[in-house]
Amino acid sequence: MSVPDPTAAALRRVVIVYETEAAAALRLRAHGHPPAIAQEIAVYLAQATDLPAHMPAITEALAAEGIAVRFAELDELPGLVPELAEAAEETLLWNVTDGTRYYRGAAVPALARLLDLRQFGAPAPAQHLCQDKFATLALAQAAGLVCPPTRLMQGGRVLATLGGALGEGPFFVKPNMLGAKLGIFADSRCATLAEAGAASARIADRYADRALVQPYLEGSDIRVSFLDTGGAFRRQLGIFRLASDPAGETGGAFMTMRDNDTLSGARDTAGGRGGFGAERPAAFVPRLADLRAEPQSAAAVAAIETAAERLAELLDLSGIFSMDFRLRPDGRPVFLEFEVCPAVTIYDFQTYLAAVHGAALGPALARAFHHAFARPDRRGAA
Repeated sequence: MSVPDPTAAALRRVVIVYETEAAAALRLRAHGHPPAIAQEIAVYLAQATDLPAHMPAITEALAAEGIAVRFAELDELPGLVPELAEAAEETLLWNVTDGTRYYRGAAVPALARLLDLRQFGAPAPAQHLCQDKFATLALAQAAGLVCPPTRLMQGGRVLATLGGALGEGPFFVKPNMLGAKLGIFADSRCATLAEAGAASARIADRYADRALVQPYLEGSDIRVSFLDTGGAFRRQLGIFRLASDPAGETGGAFMTMRDNDTLSGARDTAGGRGGFGAERPAAFVPRLADLRAEPQSAAAVAAIETAAERLAELLDLSGIFSMDFRLRPDGRPVFLEFEVCPAVTIYDFQTYLAAVHGAALGPALARAFHHAFARPDRRGAA
């Protein structure tokens, strides 16, 4: 069988796959989660709820480039396999939502490999890894990134440790496999290890998830965003500080699930609300500050750029991703986690696109899709 020449193909169609809150909630209930908890966990997929409002603009921008787009719910995807296989030489596949345990979007890059399709975004190994924060931290630390000392807990039992001693407190507890601040309540900051053990048990009981116990880090949250439209890696990084707000549940000390439940619907930093957030009262209007615009943060920016580049190379991240750091008061950034499917519909990614790419979501994606399709190593079987 002859091997197709990747330079002879042209991008004609993009298939954007997403898992909905409703589908995830039904599946979680079928697997034994109480209805209220299933819906709570499904909130992670709020990006899919906001996506329809962006579909016309994305469709129009891709059509201007001669690209047809199909938005497909995840459960539709098996029925599209014959069609995808037939048009493999002109199709790009992208899962806009991810997940390996509570969510299922990370199955998409594996399907791309099976069908020898070009795929946008991270490969399957990275998509599976990003849902496991402890494993992520272990690899990041091995790559030289500064990471917090961490215990992996199963209820009240310590399963594994990473880094040095946790210290004398306070401590911070969060779920290992859940994102979007799920399971992070005001009591996630604990004064003692006994309290941290109780919070870990609460996560096990509520979500059937393991927990991470780390030192509580004073400082601010830094979101690193990336969309590859063909420029130099560091130039395409967005590095923004999320301003703390006293209206948050913890007075701005750290973000909780209650805060994030409303911010997930925020389209911008001017108070605009998307489909997910339209009927939720906003905890506060998000404010982002470009860290590169702060002269006193130059060393922190350089350290974050180096860390992001190192981790992206190690994990073969490309196309689109985000990373989270905690910036200590002394200016030292500490790596926390990464995402392969950042919420492109909300305020942080929209701010990044405008500031770094000077483009709205549709045109920026069109450029990124063309660039990804032209890369021979983005074929599923590569």
